Amino acid sequence: MSEHIIDLLNITKSYGDTEVIKDLSLYIRKNEFLTLLGPSGCGKTTTLRIISGFEKPDSGRVLFNGEDINDLPPHKRKVNTVFQKYSLFPNMNIYENIAFGLRIKKLPEAEIKKKVKAALELVELSGFERRKPDSLSGGQQQRIAIARAIVNEPEVLLLDEPLGALDLKLRKEMQVELKALQRKTGITFVYVTHDQEEALTMSDTIVVMNQGVIQQIGKPTDIYNEPVNAFVARFIGDSNILSGVMLKDYLCEFAGHRFECADKGFEKDEDVDVVVRPEDIKVVAPADGMITGTVVSALFKGVHYEMIVVSPDGFHWKIHSTQITEPGSEIGMVIKPFDIQIMKIPYNILTGWIIKGEDIDLVDIGKVNVKYLPQNVNADINGFEDEETVNVYILPQDIEVLPAAPVKEPEDGDNITSGEVETFRYKGDDYEITVKCGDVVLLVHTYSKVNIGQTVYLHIPEDKIRIRKREEVVEIDDQGN
Repeated sequence: MSEHIIDLLNITKSYGDTEVIKDLSLYIRKNEFLTLLGPSGCGKTTTLRIISGFEKPDSGRVLFNGEDINDLPPHKRKVNTVFQKYSLFPNMNIYENIAFGLRIKKLPEAEIKKKVKAALELVELSGFERRKPDSLSGGQQQRIAIARAIVNEPEVLLLDEPLGALDLKLRKEMQVELKALQRKTGITFVYVTHDQEEALTMSDTIVVMNQGVIQQIGKPTDIYNEPVNAFVARFIGDSNILSGVMLKDYLCEFAGHRFECADKGFEKDEDVDVVVRPEDIKVVAPADGMITGTVVSALFKGVHYEMIVVSPDGFHWKIHSTQITEPGSEIGMVIKPFDIQIMKIPYNILTGWIIKGEDIDLVDIGKVNVKYLPQNVNADINGFEDEETVNVYILPQDIEVLPAAPVKEPEDGDNITSGEVETFRYKGDDYEITVKCGDVVLLVHTYSKVNIGQTVYLHIPEDKIRIRKREEVVEIDDQGN
């Protein structure tokens, strides 16, 4: 295995009351093209800025070739950054733009000339030395920005959505060029994007992030074919995501039917998420189908048709097929065992602060102070220290949506909070909602139908709350182990 060049150890970072990175640990190998992928606000750019030194973590360590660089300023780190806005100097020609960093280092002119020439050849823009930046296309300016970064021979190149300002055709071309450039130079690339296609096309390794937490790390094929949870499956490509039950090894139930699958190692009758990719559903005659449904729309997408099919339970299936079935038609659907992906339901991972009391201990999770059971923690016999920062884990299916507001105002230890419904999704058996409770967003599975914008009251049972020390990187299972 390649040697680590960067190690991020238990990194946390907050802006005001909002924690954007939560106890993140990650290593990056030498000569690797690693992509941080996730939606806006997931913490990927903050992670990049911590590596570059433009931001300092609240806690945790950054190692470069095994040495702690937390207190090392940006200009002394062996990294360079390319931003979405290329920030070329408009009054300088291309030669001087690229030579700028070398002149700061006070290198001899002959050496500067040699390095600038080599950098221009590398990005295939030889002969552009005397032109001004405003005479270049967007793609050419982007390549000049990269040449300016690599001419200083960094060991790591950080790229913060550098293709975001380009049109679709040019962006696709630059994806190929960037990957070829990384292979040619051998420099470690750390790339930030919210575009799944960019990540799948260029990366050796993809790190999927959400709300400051790493969801999955793996090769592009593994991320696509074996997502570990519903968020990854939904973010990487199109997916049908349903609530299901793992009856036993190799047998699951979802959409009102039992299916053979290729997964094992789950608890008997464990609640799970089920993912079926649209291209993995075979359209057959209704009598031959495992599930039946009615086609409600069919769109041509260039290489396939995308059809929406409503099954009797009301779930809207997305199917990709090279053959169109007209809207209004009844069809059958066949899903093979190895095309059914079974995933554990991800925990809500929250930042908490311990409140030691005379009678009970509470944990502050933002808008509410909740009671927890001592056996559900991984601290020693004395428990946690007062005001200690911890990680709090709560499964979405363990949060109860109350049918009405409490008769009296909830108090500390009642484990009741309220919030506004932000998203609402039917999953074939239950509903998946997100509820914004102050600064905290909770993922909840419920059989209650609610509306976006509605205020709901939530009860979090004390025996369903798991608490872990921040410095320990652990996996939590349904038994809290």
